[in-house]
Amino acid sequence: MTEQTEIINGVPIQYRYKKRKYDTQHMIFIFSGFGGAGMFTWDFANALQDCPAHVVWIKDDFDNACTYYLCHHNDFYVEQAVITFIYAMLARYGLDKTQCTLAGFSKGGSAALWYGLKYGFKNIVSTVPQFHIGSYARRNWPEVFTHMTGDESEASARQLDTLLPRQLSRDTALDKNIYLLTSEADIQYESEVKPYISDFRKYHNFNLFMAQSLLIREHNQVTSYHVPLLLGIFYSLSQGAVPRYGECELAADNSLLPRPLKPQPVAILKKIAVKGALLFPEGVAVLKGLNCAEYQDIQVDLVFRKEGFEDVFRIAKAHRSILSRQLYDGGFVNYDKGWFCTSRYEGLSLETLPAGTYQVWLDITCQQILMRKALEADPALINGTLASSETLDVFSNDGKVYVTRKAHL
Repeated sequence: MTEQTEIINGVPIQYRYKKRKYDTQHMIFIFSGFGGAGMFTWDFANALQDCPAHVVWIKDDFDNACTYYLCHHNDFYVEQAVITFIYAMLARYGLDKTQCTLAGFSKGGSAALWYGLKYGFKNIVSTVPQFHIGSYARRNWPEVFTHMTGDESEASARQLDTLLPRQLSRDTALDKNIYLLTSEADIQYESEVKPYISDFRKYHNFNLFMAQSLLIREHNQVTSYHVPLLLGIFYSLSQGAVPRYGECELAADNSLLPRPLKPQPVAILKKIAVKGALLFPEGVAVLKGLNCAEYQDIQVDLVFRKEGFEDVFRIAKAHRSILSRQLYDGGFVNYDKGWFCTSRYEGLSLETLPAGTYQVWLDITCQQILMRKALEADPALINGTLASSETLDVFSNDGKVYVTRKAHL
């Protein structure tokens, strides 16, 4: 899908569009949350490729920053442009507001609720939204808050905070299908969602999903864990079958995996770059079955070996809570700190490494157990040269990772 731009009231709306399958009479609009590596992202861009409905992703990029799809310098021209764009897209394909779903996640979940409640849309899917938009943005995304309000004041935050709660309390169009996914494990739940759940119960088809899984321990894990559930809702609405779940607790198998007698090491290179003599490796390093919830729980050394010689370098770890789900195997193990990288992502200098070709290994120490494992290239990395500079070559052969330190000229 290519990014497109449509000018509405002089405002560029950036979006992506996926056409429907067959004769489906439905359109889904996706409002995105903040990106993991920056402000902007396209949530569910891959997951919805097979959805039978038309799907439109609207990018929250107005004057080069996010706005919660609302305002820039306290001017709500953004909102007016977005709603006009939505109406235009529906009209273009001969659809009305009952043949449409507004969906969003986190920041996007707030937007889906705002537009759905204010403009009378029938179907709303919202996961882990923020209700106190101003305070949340001011505290966690100050540059976004300043972009939205034009100042940094608490008064502006309070003004934005009132928008969504007030719209919810005043809404009298109760024939809506609302699907709200949240979790008590989300640090935002107590302040952002819990106070308003009772206000939703007035709607004729309000569906509340409370996620309960040890694999959900952070805000950004709630949506990704429940992609199958959300896709089921989208597919059903797309084909005119309106789900009625009520209030559900999404229970999971929260058993803990027993400590293994002989844990198996996992050493997978996920990303690699070089710059001169600097090496920038990132990947997974754990001992399967052993918790590494805290940084002190695990230690990782990068080992360069060739016949008769080896050199060892201590490297850093980073927090990646998704690893506990990706490596799940029969019971919960906390692998939060199982991601290796260089300190502050500044690279590891191999200036002192003698010239030659080395196989790369990892020494992984976790809970007083040390194991060595040959570093393997992720299957997504093609065999052959992975990265190259005037000083270093990184390549894989039969899935194993090698580094050549070139001789000085």
